[in-house]
Amino acid sequence: MKELKAKGACHCGAIQYLVCGEVMVNGLCHCPNCRRSKGVSPVHLITLCGENSVEIMQGDELLQTRALDKFHLVTCKMCHGPVMQYQEGMGFRAVFPVSLNLRRGNAGPDHGADRIPEEWKPQLHLNYENRLFDWDDDLPKFKVFPPDNPLKSDGTPLES
Repeated sequence: MKELKAKGACHCGAIQYLVCGEVMVNGLCHCPNCRRSKGVSPVHLITLCGENSVEIMQGDELLQTRALDKFHLVTCKMCHGPVMQYQEGMGFRAVFPVSLNLRRGNAGPDHGADRIPEEWKPQLHLNYENRLFDWDDDLPKFKVFPPDNPLKSDGTPLES
């Protein structure tokens, strides 16, 4: 597994955090929880092994956790920017690459500093059974979580 170590922040910067851990999944999530909590689908997530894989460095008092059943979304009370999400008892934390300092390069006409490096681009689609429409790309697709139940872009099972 690949290891991720990066700094992150909410939108306003009041909450600063450090992400450190083994990457379980780096993908585009189509689940209803992600879709409803972010208002977009799919959501690019990187899930990390361990409940302590996200360490709050500043702004702990500004953390706000919203729970729906076992799904928890942690945001900033000031800007409502997402910090992380997790499912209770599952032993992972999911973070959002757009909130992490993963970018490389210098700002210029192509805005290269805003691009996520190749190594951190999504590697697959998960919870593809919940997609709003078909995605015709080259990324592997899984009904729920990899490696079980791979699917074609139209959602039919991928034959072995």
